[in-house]
Amino acid sequence: MGRPRNRHHVDEALIDLYTTSQQRVSWGHVTALVLTEAVLKPKQLSQVFDLTNRSQEIRYTKWIYGTQDNMEDLFTVSPFFQLSPLHSLLHEPRESYVQFSFIRPIQFVNFIRLYREKAATVVLPSLHISNQNWSENLKQHPILEVNGGFLIKNKELMGWLKRTDLLGIRWLASPQTHAAIVVQANGEAVGSIRLEKPQSSIEVIRKPNDASYRVKLNVIGTVQNMYKKVGIKEMKRLTEDTLRKEMHNTFHKAALIHADPYELCLQLYRTDPRLWKKLAEEKKDIYDETPLELEVDVNLRYWGQRKSLNR
Repeated sequence: MGRPRNRHHVDEALIDLYTTSQQRVSWGHVTALVLTEAVLKPKQLSQVFDLTNRSQEIRYTKWIYGTQDNMEDLFTVSPFFQLSPLHSLLHEPRESYVQFSFIRPIQFVNFIRLYREKAATVVLPSLHISNQNWSENLKQHPILEVNGGFLIKNKELMGWLKRTDLLGIRWLASPQTHAAIVVQANGEAVGSIRLEKPQSSIEVIRKPNDASYRVKLNVIGTVQNMYKKVGIKEMKRLTEDTLRKEMHNTFHKAALIHADPYELCLQLYRTDPRLWKKLAEEKKDIYDETPLELEVDVNLRYWGQRKSLNR
């Protein structure tokens, strides 16, 4: 479907669409919604929400994304092997996330819930056209990929972070997370570990004029490849250290723009709303000096082994 150009109001664009369409416009087929960065502001988003509320055909289960790319180009990208467009990342992202987890896809209903939740930060995946890595019939094949995320807190767009700076959120996002990490020691790769079934908890430590947080993470790990000869106990320690660094990096990159993808502020708000309000007014609910303690435990094993090798 085409789209009207150069309109500053969603309703104006829709009127143009209806009046120029050669056939009846139906919204029942919509499975994904993509918003440009300019729309990720309270006034524009409220128009999007109003449109959705008025149309009985638009389902709340559709996927929602942001993008910094050209919208027309984005919707011309086709999936591999002459599959239906409905097999693309845009319309069915769960399969890709289960296979290898980066930034969790979000449905419209959950986006609205977090967007309106006090103290919550919603991470909206951003779509990008990539011309690297894949080819078909000996030609480069452009594909859609999630290259980062827009962080929105208290209905305000805080900023955008690239995918490599958001990797830490997958360990707190879902028990269905599956991902491999390359474990390093002194800047050199030691091995690759497949991690799955993360379980986490958040503890809020309140102080009179500040708050700190303790995050506990337990995850199952399987050694996939060994690049250096390292004992299992040392590999466990290095894996936990690599995970902590990844999670700390995401936390600090987001805290620099006062965003909170780990939902620590939300836990503070539910525990002590008065303290949260005081810190939020001072812009200290989450900032680059907010203390974060990470306790990571990896239940590590080799391929084919059923029992933990931590002992």
